[in-house]
Amino acid sequence: MERLDLKRVESMVLAQGLKMTPQRRAIIEYLQKCDTHPTAEEILQAVNLQFPMTSRPTVYNTLNWLKGEGLIREVFESSPVRFDPNTSPHHHFVCEGCARVSDVSPLDIVPPSFASLPGGPRVESYQITIRGQCAGCQQQSGSVSLFA
Repeated sequence: MERLDLKRVESMVLAQGLKMTPQRRAIIEYLQKCDTHPTAEEILQAVNLQFPMTSRPTVYNTLNWLKGEGLIREVFESSPVRFDPNTSPHHHFVCEGCARVSDVSPLDIVPPSFASLPGGPRVESYQITIRGQCAGCQQQSGSVSLFA
């Protein structure tokens, strides 16, 4: 799993003539530790616990810079947009109950065949999104998965 490396990010920030502010560092450290796919608002709330004056533009600008450098990805599997600090190839499970987005290893899914796609495009990458209810939401609703 490829995740954010604070030292690498610091080097890139300095090389581009930017400053590694405490707020930027807190955003990166939060993403490093995060095992979810947080929204920008969730990141802002978490960073504001440590730095109460962190502004929304600081969070969005930092996220956009990280995304532009290929250090995080946007996940459009649910609304609002979420950010994924895992840039290695993987798929997602989206819980229809709580909207949590979880990583799914490519090893857990049989790769699809693209040979029969109309027009014969060359597929360079793909992501599969699996939707359903997470274990927690199943317990709350009392439902059981057909695939368990």
